[in-house]
Order: sequence, then C-alpha cells, then structure tokens
Amino acid sequence: MSYPLVKRVPHRMLGDMLRMMLSDLLYFDLTLEEGRTLSRAFTAVAYDWRRTDSIYLSPVGSDAEFSAAVTQDGLRVETADGGHHLNWDDVTELAERLAVE
Repeated sequence: MSYPLVKRVPHRMLGDMLRMMLSDLLYFDLTLEEGRTLSRAFTAVAYDWRRTDSIYLSPVGSDAEFSAAVTQDGLRVETADGGHHLNWDDVTELAERLAVE
C-alpha cells in the first residue's frame, strides 16, 4: 500500500468519515468537514510555509489529535511514538484527496 492515503470509512454514530493514513500504524479518522478544513490548512502551508509554524486539529471521531510542525521541507507530524515526516508532495497530495473524498 502506498502512503499517504485517504479513504472513506463508516462510523456507527457519525456516518461517513475520512481515514487519513500516513503509514500502516498512523492514521486519523476525520469527519468530512474536518477533512475539508485540514485540506485548506495543508494547501495554505504548502503555498507559503513561512506564514505559520504548526497545524493542530482534534478530530471528533478519533482518539488521536493531529499536530504537525511546519518546516521548510514539509510537515513533521507529532505522535506518541515520535514523529512522522510528510514532504511537500505528500502534503499537497493529502490536501487534494481530503478535498475530493
């Protein structure tokens, strides 16, 4: 499987959701609106990464919060197990997939 990846998943209480998968073990379940919000944030930082130093979202349908530091060469997603790097191509791809799913 190639990462990053976004797919629709059902939630028994919240309906259709988006699962943003960064690896086999690292994923975030987002409502459709959270996905669109994160898509806009990703697009903004990919366009001009100097305007902000972090992105944060506490998804309703997920136990894990999304927290990422903005760096010159992409995003460093903070996790309990350390960090996960997304380069700008990954960020742009996620922004597109979150916007259309």
